[in-house]
Amino acid sequence: MKPGIFVTTLEDAGFSPFMGIPCSVLKPLLDYIADSNSPTRNYLCSSEGDAMGLAAGFSLSGRLPVVYMQNDGYGNAVNPLSSLYLLYKLPVLLLISWRGEPGVKDAPQHAVMGKTILPLLDTFEIPHIVLDNDEGNLKDSVAKAKNHCTTESKPFAFVIRKGYFDRHSTSISQSNTSLNRRLDYIRLLSAKLQPNDVLLGTTGFSGREMYQTVTHKGKFYMMGSMGCLASLGLAIALEQPEKRVILLDGDGAILMKMGALATVGYHRPGNLIHICFDNRSYESTGEQPTLSTAVNLLDVAEACGYPTVNNVKTIGEFEAIMNNEAKYPKPLFIHIEISPGTEEELTRPPTSPEEMRDCLRAFLQ
Repeated sequence: MKPGIFVTTLEDAGFSPFMGIPCSVLKPLLDYIADSNSPTRNYLCSSEGDAMGLAAGFSLSGRLPVVYMQNDGYGNAVNPLSSLYLLYKLPVLLLISWRGEPGVKDAPQHAVMGKTILPLLDTFEIPHIVLDNDEGNLKDSVAKAKNHCTTESKPFAFVIRKGYFDRHSTSISQSNTSLNRRLDYIRLLSAKLQPNDVLLGTTGFSGREMYQTVTHKGKFYMMGSMGCLASLGLAIALEQPEKRVILLDGDGAILMKMGALATVGYHRPGNLIHICFDNRSYESTGEQPTLSTAVNLLDVAEACGYPTVNNVKTIGEFEAIMNNEAKYPKPLFIHIEISPGTEEELTRPPTSPEEMRDCLRAFLQ
């Protein structure tokens, strides 16, 4: 399906504006909206729940908003769906990418939601259509969605398979090539790890690069669960006070559950180093922009109770901090400005999630 045809069909039926969290399946659509002169406005959000709340305001204002999300993100949307949309009867069109569709090879973290997304929509009594690549069928599907949203005043969902959208070439890039890449910092950090360290990587390229590059036994790649790394790392730091716990986080992940910074700051573990790689984009889904350009994450971390915060723009600055990190009160927050970019053949780890779990448990014990 050509993204332009898809957007125009929705707009002609009265569906707009768009908002949500990107997925690689939806990359051509989002690239088209960003590139085109379409009157459709795309509002950047920090989480699917945030997008649902925003869309509710548009719905109350008489619009028919569109919220896009990965099917894993449906979990973040559940509370607004149950206690806002279904309670107040508000219309919204959900565009849900179908990651982990049964029979289609995908990353392990999508397996559970891939099998359950359609039953979950049924449980919430949200009518849905799995779209096929036919322009005539799209018009019929949009008409059904429009009729349901206007007559029932309730949500409707389109489920979108991998490969549904045709590729859209875009000239838009968030890259700042004057900065080092994330992998440069991970390689330096790997050389400075101590035998007792615990190294935790967030979902996406941060964790994949860490797992592929670092040979340290105390490493763990948190597939999925976007935004939960700080909370997971906090518990390990509290349980293992004799170990140094290092988190490799990202700007999009931190923004998704920024309240976790307050939890870390309140409990103040004295052995936690929280590194945020900030490339101002959701790089693994196609380099769509995050909201980090509007947020000073250093100020946020400091306001949440981190006693030490540092901004880094060069490898030398990072090395100087790590060489002297013992003198800094913890938790220590290090915000690293990086350029998007990773290895051309960055593979997903061959290790199963259960094997990763068992390796970390054995290391911690």
